[in-house]
Amino acid sequence: MTKFDRRTFLKGMGATGLAASLMGSRVALGNEPEAPLRVLLVPLTHGWGRDLELGRAFTGSEFDFTIPAPLEGLEAIKDQCVFIDGARGTLWGNAHDVSYSDMFTAAVCFDEHGSDQLGTHFPEPMGPSIDHVIARHWGSQVLRVTANYASWGRRSNPSCFDDALRVQDFYFKPEDAYDGIIGPIRDGLAPPMPGRDAVRDRIFEFMKRDTDRMLRNVRGSERSKLEGYVDAFTQLGDRLRARSEIVLSLDEIPDRPVQSPNFSAQVDQYLDMVRLVFQADTHRVAVMGFGEGIDDWQWRDKNGIIQTGNPWENDFHHYVAHHGSSHEDPERARLSYEGWVRWYVEKMVAFTQRLDTIPDIGGTTLLDNTIIMLTGEVGTGNHDTRNKLHILIGGGQRLRRGRWIKAPLVDPRNRNGVFIGGQTRDGSMASSGLNYGDHLSIYHTADVLAALGRLAGVPFENGFGLPANNMSPVPLNLT
Repeated sequence: MTKFDRRTFLKGMGATGLAASLMGSRVALGNEPEAPLRVLLVPLTHGWGRDLELGRAFTGSEFDFTIPAPLEGLEAIKDQCVFIDGARGTLWGNAHDVSYSDMFTAAVCFDEHGSDQLGTHFPEPMGPSIDHVIARHWGSQVLRVTANYASWGRRSNPSCFDDALRVQDFYFKPEDAYDGIIGPIRDGLAPPMPGRDAVRDRIFEFMKRDTDRMLRNVRGSERSKLEGYVDAFTQLGDRLRARSEIVLSLDEIPDRPVQSPNFSAQVDQYLDMVRLVFQADTHRVAVMGFGEGIDDWQWRDKNGIIQTGNPWENDFHHYVAHHGSSHEDPERARLSYEGWVRWYVEKMVAFTQRLDTIPDIGGTTLLDNTIIMLTGEVGTGNHDTRNKLHILIGGGQRLRRGRWIKAPLVDPRNRNGVFIGGQTRDGSMASSGLNYGDHLSIYHTADVLAALGRLAGVPFENGFGLPANNMSPVPLNLT
């Protein structure tokens, strides 16, 4: 089997416009002192679906707990997970629409519903999204793909923004993502040059002889500078000789997807592209949006009989996802919806287990050096934005895993000094008039995003997003 080290892999991209930034990969060039953290954001339309009102709650203690339906499939990777239960998002307007542009920015202004850039349904944030900020910090790129995570005729929901607040495009077809990212890599690959290690050693030996010659002819401060250069160069050579090579095979580079694959294959193809760019360290951040696309998921009805797909055949959004008490058959809708969520859980469990088999730097695995965050614009099919579940997977020793973080809650009628609200475009604080319904998490999505960014090395000293969203009286500690 032909294998390629990361440097050769990146060299094969020289024909693409990505070459300049990719050739700066410190991991590929052996210059990274430790494995970098990759970050994958996975929003699922309607959220990941644990309904507290229906008894779908975590039970137990911080490190000894039971995962509720429909997330019980995560038991297979429970030791890799941190369940942040939960964090609040936007508390006004259409829960889906006003939240798409806030869930990764925490920067949508209070009570805004639309914008000139994004249209009637989607407000424009006042700050960039976390994927852009982390990638900018590392001088890396973001791979953004969507499997039907879209609404109102858009190809993708407006959830990612740069510093100029321009909405960032997603690939919405696997073949387009392949042509833009993977195809040039596969086509440009060439086997390593014979005797490469010997050639590299000769280069270092020649440079050492040349600097030794110069050292004999200089004195004083110039000699000290040159000696410092020699020491640094020698250390680089030692590191290059000693480092363990991460190799890729042609078998690990997928073939071009067929046009119009079934939805399950489309999801698999996207996840495999994420795996590849993380493994090669060409991208350190990715966003994988999951929407309504699968139509043959299986679930059990109240009698335990296996059913397939949407029992109402169409309008999944209103007939299945919105399975509240006003539904004509809420139990049947809920069971169908939970089976739908389980389908995505199985995909993410398989992807996680795959990452844990892939070697990375220093004897770690790719999963050790990747954090996957499962989230959504809302928390459940019934539009929960008061206490949305966020799930972190992976990350190695960077955070305490196998953990359930139960967020402190506040009664909207008696907030005990906890600020619940937002910020207007002129910077004024705006307290929410919400005074009914379920309790709210004291954490905001901003707290989760800031904690994730810090794990990725971004020094968020004052939080993330709008200042009004960074006022939790209790810090969210993941380490």
